Amino acid sequence: MTLPTVEIIVADNGANTALQLPQQVVQVVLGCSSKGTELVPYATTVASKLVDQFGYGPLVEAAGLVCSSGGVVIAQRLPINAAGTAKAVQFTGTGSSVITVTLDGTVGAFDDYYVRMDVAKGGTIGTAGIQIRVSLDAGRHFGPTINLGTANTYEIPNTGITLNFAAGDLDTGDKAQFQTIAPQWDTAGVQAAVNALAASVFAVQGWGSMHLAGPCAAADASTIQGYIEGLRTRYNFARILLSARDADAPTAWGGSGETEAAWMTSLETAFAATSAKRIVVGGGYYNTPSAFPNAAAGTPSYRRPGTWSVAARRVLLQPNNSSWRVRDGSLANIVVDPSTDPGDGFIYHDEAITPGLDDARLMSFRTWPKKPGIFCTRDPLMSPVGSQFTLLPYGNVIDLACTIGYETGVEIVGDDLLTNDNGTLQTDAALTLQNGIQGAIQANMGGMISNVVVAVDLSANVQSTGNIPVDITVTQRTVIGKVTETVGLSIPFGAPTAA
Repeated sequence: MTLPTVEIIVADNGANTALQLPQQVVQVVLGCSSKGTELVPYATTVASKLVDQFGYGPLVEAAGLVCSSGGVVIAQRLPINAAGTAKAVQFTGTGSSVITVTLDGTVGAFDDYYVRMDVAKGGTIGTAGIQIRVSLDAGRHFGPTINLGTANTYEIPNTGITLNFAAGDLDTGDKAQFQTIAPQWDTAGVQAAVNALAASVFAVQGWGSMHLAGPCAAADASTIQGYIEGLRTRYNFARILLSARDADAPTAWGGSGETEAAWMTSLETAFAATSAKRIVVGGGYYNTPSAFPNAAAGTPSYRRPGTWSVAARRVLLQPNNSSWRVRDGSLANIVVDPSTDPGDGFIYHDEAITPGLDDARLMSFRTWPKKPGIFCTRDPLMSPVGSQFTLLPYGNVIDLACTIGYETGVEIVGDDLLTNDNGTLQTDAALTLQNGIQGAIQANMGGMISNVVVAVDLSANVQSTGNIPVDITVTQRTVIGKVTETVGLSIPFGAPTAA
């Protein structure tokens, strides 16, 4: 026998009980961290609690931005599939000591760092007097001067990184720098996290948005689409923000110095065939201040995906609001230093100057003339050509309508309604149901949609099937992408004109 249920079918072309609707201020963040129980959802509004629970790493940093924005984060630590790594140290100077790096034996490097060590006062290794300064963000910020003393190692706190100094000396002005890469998750871990989330108490009311911290390949996006789609079986209708990889690091940091053109072409090619209506993939990395100061390195501005800043903004927006609404201002979590950024060797993609990612359905970032800061260009879903769900707000609106449709429809399951002799619902019973659903959507989404029409099928033989077919048609509010202004000069009658 088929279990009683409510089936929600999304077409791509008011109940008297309190609705448990997802709160937009709540965001699920998935990612790797240096400690903590894997997969178990943990909710907080306090950034410091994340450190207590999960230590350090991409999960804590991304979730911390949500807390700093005033949101509620549900954080889940993903299993580490590959420990963090470090590239070779690049040394500049005259000192003879060879500097190498060792990493935490379990986690590796805790996060993506661009570590730079400057020698503030030289001396012989093992002899007191050497002083160093450390940066985790490519020299943008340094912490206090550190006395190395007689030690031949220095552990940078809360990073998983230890600097090793071989016998010899360091001279004032010497520099050493290298890149680290954070621990990596895999899609099996994401699937396990999504399943654990769906089985948790947090799934009862749901959440407003989701964010996966860490670079995502095109194949990963397609796979994760299936996991998020699977949440529908528990009546959680969700979309998730992902980030494509950064351009490979400049040669000064041990990378290949990948060009912007090569990086863009790589992403556009990789995601060309991706079909994922519940996925937004961002392209572009920018300097983003951490919510967590480091005792040795100050308060770094790490190189993070622009997606992270959009994720932090989503907890402040209604589901129908676009992430690229200009009136909301530039993305506050991205800092721009026009005096140093252009010459630091990193790529700061500006879609307004070098277009291409937006056409490839990747969320990109841009500047606007006469407006300071970095803005989101658009927030496209990776939907196939012909889909109505081209933008995240359109997907969010239909998801909320589905949630309300479920919560109103489920109240009818097990009820007994009046029917006609031919098995169809009597008109009064059908109108009560129809008006209840339509009223609930209007009451909860009135400012998010242009219109909603609910129609109960009066021709269906409910008596024989036990099923009431209901059509819910939501008319979305239009997200404006262009304004065309024609400006002319009016010359009053009789005014002098040029000969």
